[in-house]
Amino acid sequence: MNEQSIKIFQAENGEIELTVNLQEQTVWLSQAQMALLFDRDRSVITKHIRNVFKDGELDKKAVCAKFAHTAEDNKTYNIQNFNLDVVISVGYRVKSQRGVQFRQWATKVLRQHLVDGYSLNQRRLQERGIEFEQVLGLLTKTLKNQELLSEQGDAVLDVINDYAKSWSLLQAYDEDVLPENKHKQLGLKALGYEHVLSAVEALKMTLMAKQEASELFGLMRGPGLESALGTIEQSFADEYLYPNVANRAANLLYMVIKNHPFVDGNKRTGAFLFLWYLRLNQAAVAKPVSQLFNDNTLVAVALLVAESLPENKALMIRLIEHFIPLSISSQ
Repeated sequence: MNEQSIKIFQAENGEIELTVNLQEQTVWLSQAQMALLFDRDRSVITKHIRNVFKDGELDKKAVCAKFAHTAEDNKTYNIQNFNLDVVISVGYRVKSQRGVQFRQWATKVLRQHLVDGYSLNQRRLQERGIEFEQVLGLLTKTLKNQELLSEQGDAVLDVINDYAKSWSLLQAYDEDVLPENKHKQLGLKALGYEHVLSAVEALKMTLMAKQEASELFGLMRGPGLESALGTIEQSFADEYLYPNVANRAANLLYMVIKNHPFVDGNKRTGAFLFLWYLRLNQAAVAKPVSQLFNDNTLVAVALLVAESLPENKALMIRLIEHFIPLSISSQ
């Protein structure tokens, strides 16, 4: 066991330093250390860890370990520790100012690693006279030629292609050169206002039962929600203002998060309606919605929207909609 003092992240009130275990190329923290990191009671951390495993987000056997720890009474105890995957999962669940700071830091670091990693690898390849797309094509061809396209092989190709697309989108986002998605789709199903109100109330009850929401969650502040639902369905001279499912879903997510139609829970409700609208119109989407956004991806997208500047609205919409492939048959 190798114990070192690690600066986890830079908080607004100074650096947070914890003496953590470094083993098997990851960081291990106890519940007490996470309580210190996120500035919440240990019981709150325990609840979130329990929910991480209950929801099947992580495999408990793979992310937990017991390490010997010498307490203040000079006795040695075996203390349950959790690796970095658990720390990040808890960090995206906990409600505290420190938790907000951690999520902002984590999103920034993740995005920086993606952009830098893509740029670095692309530069290395180009120095050898090789384009990144050529490498992707070669890898795809190799897997096919070696008859590796089993279910696992297909999954590998999907991951490779999805990440390559993500890197390209991030680079285009930074350079403000994302193209607009103007494909037209007809016959899209609309979200009914009354149905949405009932669904938001059900979501509220579920979250309150988990102690992850208060009575303020989902309370209306005005006609903002009804306006957002109506806006994405607007048309003029038989032409829809938002031409396809990706464009409408992206605008719906943006309007709910940025216009704050609820007293509390705008990001979570916006993400909930975003997925609901895509699933309602699954026939217009080229891939199953469940494969497009996992929980962490959805959280990152919602945070990115929330922290974006108003003048970057069009760019944010284009970024989101490019992660939603359209079904050609519905165009």
